[in-house]
Amino acid sequence: MFLIAVDEAGYGPKLGPLVIAATLWEGPTESSQWNDTIAEMWDAMKTPVSIDGQRIRVDDSKRVFQSRTQRRGDTSPLGNLHRAISFAHHSMGRPESNWQERLSTLIPDDLDCVASIPWLTDMLTPGRWLRELPDQWLSEDSIARATQAWAVPDWKITDARARMVTAKAFNAFCEPNASGTSANKSDLLGETSLGLVASMLNSQRLVSHKHGQIFFDRHGGRRYYAGVIAATFPDAIVRVVDETSRCSVYDVETATHQLRMHFTVKGDSFVPVAMSSLHAKCLREIAMAFFNHHFEDRWLGPEPYQPTAGYPVDADRFLAAATATLNSQSIATSDLIRCR
Repeated sequence: MFLIAVDEAGYGPKLGPLVIAATLWEGPTESSQWNDTIAEMWDAMKTPVSIDGQRIRVDDSKRVFQSRTQRRGDTSPLGNLHRAISFAHHSMGRPESNWQERLSTLIPDDLDCVASIPWLTDMLTPGRWLRELPDQWLSEDSIARATQAWAVPDWKITDARARMVTAKAFNAFCEPNASGTSANKSDLLGETSLGLVASMLNSQRLVSHKHGQIFFDRHGGRRYYAGVIAATFPDAIVRVVDETSRCSVYDVETATHQLRMHFTVKGDSFVPVAMSSLHAKCLREIAMAFFNHHFEDRWLGPEPYQPTAGYPVDADRFLAAATATLNSQSIATSDLIRCR
């Protein structure tokens, strides 16, 4: 059996990318059984352990990112996220030595789009990585305690993939079609999340696995997913198991796999989803660091530059102050500001 967990960062902001990340976990090959007792094994990873001098647990990315340890002289605002992801990186046996090398394999479907955005292209440009951001992965010795304490019997994290949807791509998705019908960000999140799962199902790693559990953190009040599942997997048989205010569950039978998909409110309370949340949050924060660095270097505003996280109120503050800068760079609003 295998498990794919999916979560996002940047669903609400007006500026910066929406990032959706998925982690792959492999268990006993012959197993087809799933129950609460198996799921509870991951609770061991909620126990804080020392990584690189800080107490780290796998939790909702906002809690890890804003942990009080960040106010104790940590060298990077992304320090705790980087520590947890370094654990995942070594557990997967990844060969890359730093973040910039990893991006080419973590967001392969979005490399061309990211490279075309002036304030993001340096993320992919050798020698242009920002000094304030974590770069090299921590050593295996640094994450040794986590490796021991967070072991889940018979299960192992083996891969991670992500999508980085820029504002330009976001707006293109939401453009009205020929019939005048337009999509919204809930549609984008659902389709992109399921597309990410579909791409991971093609992995050679999963040839020996028939059964899979797929977990999503549900957003936007949406309850019904059978249609978008069928659109993503057109040759699959989709059966509704449950559709409640808390969780929507579907059985999906493809030519190669038997899947159960769970769309759960507060889904990131489940550790594999939380690990995906950490990847998404770190990628989003890296992108916003490059965003702020780009505009600070070109700033023509009346007041000194103030970084933005891209959320609506602060985004409006940034946009009002950035008028001269945006005009000087001839930046189209459709490339910068999400339409909805």
